[in-house]
Amino acid sequence: MTSPPGKIGQRNDAQPPDYAKAAGLLTTASVPAAKRLDFWREVVCHTIAGVEATALAEEHPYAGAIHARSIPLAHLPSFDLVQVEADPQRVNRTRELIGSIQTEPTWLLMIQGEGTCTIRQGRRETTLETGDIGFLDTARPYEVIFPRTFRQSILKMPTPLFHDIVPRSRDVAGLALAGGDALTAIARQNIVLIERFVSAIDPILLPAAANRALDHLALAARAFFEGNSGRLGRNASASYFARACAYISESLGDPLLSVERIAEAVGLSSGHLQQVFRQSSGNTVGEYVRERRLACCRRDLADPSLAHQNITSIAFRWGFSESSSFSRAFRNAFHTSPRRYRNAHRQDAFGS
Repeated sequence: MTSPPGKIGQRNDAQPPDYAKAAGLLTTASVPAAKRLDFWREVVCHTIAGVEATALAEEHPYAGAIHARSIPLAHLPSFDLVQVEADPQRVNRTRELIGSIQTEPTWLLMIQGEGTCTIRQGRRETTLETGDIGFLDTARPYEVIFPRTFRQSILKMPTPLFHDIVPRSRDVAGLALAGGDALTAIARQNIVLIERFVSAIDPILLPAAANRALDHLALAARAFFEGNSGRLGRNASASYFARACAYISESLGDPLLSVERIAEAVGLSSGHLQQVFRQSSGNTVGEYVRERRLACCRRDLADPSLAHQNITSIAFRWGFSESSSFSRAFRNAFHTSPRRYRNAHRQDAFGS
């Protein structure tokens, strides 16, 4: 191979060359053989994150392709859905690159398709096999090794969006959801289907479809990292917390949902359940339920496909039983009224 391995993306305004670029697709297919590795480094840097890329095989000219698509959300920053197919490589994000290339803080959620890879961040090292979903924080150094030709889907998420899925209190950098876990498999399939049919979905419905897929991903992450199947060695309190959160998710729309009902569902006393929630989330059960309900209302108020539904019906759907108390809670949480919030996002949606 004539191109030596090395660093890429040293300029903040770096743009990949225009070889074989169409409809979000970047591929080495039409690039002269001697320039393919250099081109690939530029592509990886610009599309995913500022990194160093080193080829691990020299038997033939380097081959790779990336297809990226931005997925809009109604109430939070958009995320990028990236498909990657490439030859063996090592990818490093160093402190020098983090400092020299100014980018918004993001997380990479790597869904392994064909092949394997090993992710390393901090003191953690995890090997991703088909179906696994790995987590990397681009604000910190990391290394990824792809020992053979691979295919991978990557969700590139702004940090605020990621923390809607995984709370800030839980650092999952360098960890992964196991592909054999049932909830992980459901979440992965939803994301794969969004990826496959994104162009066929009505744009006004796409944010809602994407939100539902992320809801499944959040559920899988919560169950896996906080339940008995997690790789972090959780105790009984974490298991109770995960089970209670799952019950709450299923029952948010019930205005009669209570601490007593939740405690009975998971087999604890009300007092013990409150203790578990304070230890695991810093909130009481009631505060947690209210936050979840408000988050769902905020999402639906910003969803253009629900513009025909009035504010009260949305609030009632998520378990609020009185419109004035909902308005006060919404204003306290988001520093604006439900109507103003909806109107602002309606203007954004229609570009006026």
